[in-house]
Amino acid sequence: MLTVVLPTRENLSFRQAMLADPATMAYNAPWFPPDGCMPFPESDWDEWLETWTGHEPERFCGFLADETGELVGEICWHEYGAGMGIVICGAHRRKGYGEQGLRLLIDRAFSHPEITSLTNDFESDRDPGMALHRKVGFVPVEEKDGMVILKLMKNGAVSHDGAEQQTLLTRLMDAMCAYEAGCAHRIHHLVKVHGFARQIGLVEGLDDDTQFVLEAAAIAHDIGIKPANELTGAHPGPLQEKLGPPVAEKMLPSLGFPPEVTERVCFLIGHHHTYENVEGIDWRILLEADYLVNMIEGNHPAEAISQARDTFFQTEEGKRLLGWIRPR
Repeated sequence: MLTVVLPTRENLSFRQAMLADPATMAYNAPWFPPDGCMPFPESDWDEWLETWTGHEPERFCGFLADETGELVGEICWHEYGAGMGIVICGAHRRKGYGEQGLRLLIDRAFSHPEITSLTNDFESDRDPGMALHRKVGFVPVEEKDGMVILKLMKNGAVSHDGAEQQTLLTRLMDAMCAYEAGCAHRIHHLVKVHGFARQIGLVEGLDDDTQFVLEAAAIAHDIGIKPANELTGAHPGPLQEKLGPPVAEKMLPSLGFPPEVTERVCFLIGHHHTYENVEGIDWRILLEADYLVNMIEGNHPAEAISQARDTFFQTEEGKRLLGWIRPR
């Protein structure tokens, strides 16, 4: 089990050796070519100690020690968690120290009421680093100029603002169109269901987070059709509901959707053909939006449309849209 050791002048030779080790610093090569190594001469030690010690919680740096007391890595944060880092020495990787060290950093940082979130960024191709952070709860919130920004909130949930939510929805729409490549009908269908769901949700006054979940579910609601067809050659509703969520559980986090949103979207995908015991306005609107498209594509008779209106349409906007669209 790792522990945190505070830096002193006596142990800074460890940091000097770590920063000069190509096996440890290879990730840093794009900024410090050719091997990522960085100079840390003894003449810089006093200034470094002045900068990095005695300023917690604004900034902190600590070394990681194994059970024998050997130093094996470093953790740090600055600007109250707006930036952070963890480095495990090359000789001590693949021992589980990365996760242990990251959890120690999180626990120490979040013990301070001034720190409510932690943020780190990675090159988009640094999969191991991102996977480790996501394992302990970080979620991607932005991708820009080849860098992916990951964030962890103290309360366990990342709050996406409107622009971030729209970015995630755009990613999901693109991913679902790629997933359904070659099937114009299903792409057309999901775009139309999303459009109706968005319209109904906005007119009904959903809060931003519920609207976000609704739109994501509308885009991905038929994700189970493809595996159902591959398995049986058909895609009845119950089979879609069974096979869709496992696919979405992989796709959504890979696009940056936080766990609580992924969980609810997968629930809605698993119930988008279930009309009994509907709980939640997002579920209700998804059913209505899907029916509005299905009734057009399936050329439903007037009697069936009237029955649907009387049995499960409850939102005023859904009813208005149904009345305008139904055959005269």
